[in-house]
Amino acid sequence: MQNRRVFIKNLATTALIANSIPTVLLAGNKSVKLQRSHTPPNSLINIALIGKGKMGTSDTRIALSVGGVKMVGVCDLYDKRLEEARNQWGNDIFTTKNYKDILSRKDVDAVIIATPDHWHQAIAIEAMNAGKHVYCEKPVIHKLKEGEALIKAQQKNGVVFQVGSQGMSSLGNRAARLLIQAGVIGPVNFIDGQFTVSPGALRPYTPPADASEKTIWWEQFLGNAPKRAFDPQRFFSWRSWRDYGTGVAGDLFVHVLASIHYIMDAIGPEKVYTTGGIRHYTNGLRDTPDIMLGYFDYPDRNNRGAFTVQLGANCVDGISRKWGSTDFRIVGSLGSLDVEWDKITLKTTYDLDLKNVEVLNQLGQGINIPEIVSPREYVFKAEKGYKGGHYDHHSNFLNAIRNNTPVAGDVLFAVRSAAPALLSYESYLKGQAIKWNSEKLEIIR
Repeated sequence: MQNRRVFIKNLATTALIANSIPTVLLAGNKSVKLQRSHTPPNSLINIALIGKGKMGTSDTRIALSVGGVKMVGVCDLYDKRLEEARNQWGNDIFTTKNYKDILSRKDVDAVIIATPDHWHQAIAIEAMNAGKHVYCEKPVIHKLKEGEALIKAQQKNGVVFQVGSQGMSSLGNRAARLLIQAGVIGPVNFIDGQFTVSPGALRPYTPPADASEKTIWWEQFLGNAPKRAFDPQRFFSWRSWRDYGTGVAGDLFVHVLASIHYIMDAIGPEKVYTTGGIRHYTNGLRDTPDIMLGYFDYPDRNNRGAFTVQLGANCVDGISRKWGSTDFRIVGSLGSLDVEWDKITLKTTYDLDLKNVEVLNQLGQGINIPEIVSPREYVFKAEKGYKGGHYDHHSNFLNAIRNNTPVAGDVLFAVRSAAPALLSYESYLKGQAIKWNSEKLEIIR
């Protein structure tokens, strides 16, 4: 058990932790390069938001909370959101419906891209070509074929690119990675993550009273998607439609997949199979499943075990109250880890020697001090006041811009963690398993 003196000493190193997050991630990744940022270390980083929905607004709020950041511009296709942006961040910020106006501004150092999925890759590439650092929400691609061009754009421009898979930067995910590396639960064989949502009423979507083609740039929203007449339901609930996303696979599964890739130092599965369907929301207001079960077979890498991932999403389950991105289980031959963003529960088949978990001293912040339930069960919790994975992830991104350091979820990592989610949806559509070459990022025919 750690004494208080050692605990306080560990807290003193907390400021260094964010910079150390990505170092181990990029050990085998030689294709990602960074060039010296044009943002001086002590100056403000000017950011702009492209896509002011719930996630974009949350991302911006957290980035601003890190400090040393100034909000200078917002792009959204809906007039009301631009008005909300000025009310939130000041009337002096630049607002526009055209993202190209944001990218042409010389005072923008970095952009947060939080648009529907089908716009992620195109805007990210244009942003990098314009010399902007990019924080792009997951999944960074909507089609598998989009990955190569995104990676090449980052290689060409050398800017910082980070995917918005925030859980992987959390203390819980970092602690799980260290415990797996230490072999505390033995070789891993199974990982389980589940998402459940209470069913909602089956009624047509009620758009805001002012939603119309006068207030929403509909043609721009469609982009490369099939042309359709104005439909506010698709605009505001785009995740339910495959033209703009991949349903729960790209919205939810990708969270766990990114965390797994980080914790296990994995680069992708060798086989994916997914089943499911529209079981409840049969009123024509979605064409993606409300229930999905995905299975992903991962080969052994670095002697940490060959394992199968089971991911489930049930949008009609108001009982289970599970949310995989912040609560999933890793099972090994010698025990299991219940992984949360600010907490780890370790159960073993043997009486644990506490020396085996001293590796968590690298993290401090309370997660290195075990609560002993029994000789075979321990709980590790972040200290009170821990700011969370979202804060850590944005800190990592902004530190990378200032100090030219690697990020926790670079462009290659982003594509490799998005690919299994896209494969999961494709497997569902085809009704068959898909074999995948994660090194070459291509389907095995």
